[in-house]
Amino acid sequence: MNYWKECITEAFEDAGIDATEDQINTVTSWVEGAHENYGMATGRDCIPNPLQSENRRLQEALKTEQEKITCPECNGSGLYKTQGPYHSAEGQCFRCRGDGRCIR
Repeated sequence: MNYWKECITEAFEDAGIDATEDQINTVTSWVEGAHENYGMATGRDCIPNPLQSENRRLQEALKTEQEKITCPECNGSGLYKTQGPYHSAEGQCFRCRGDGRCIR
């Protein structure tokens, strides 16, 4: 059974159009061709899907996050402390930016 031929036959009957088998076949072939080229004609096949782009970006971010290790500079605390003879300093770790984890 041909989907498009059945649709066109039903549409012709509903509209009260009498058509020969050859006429129905001609219209069916035109509709099939139009359907196959619809994406290219409207640009739909050329426009990237924003959901796919976002999904790809999020998968890359997840992979990067999973590859992180405990920061060797601050041992995962996210802070550094230095103690000198005349001063001491405390702040955010420069390597992991206070996260406690960094890329290898």
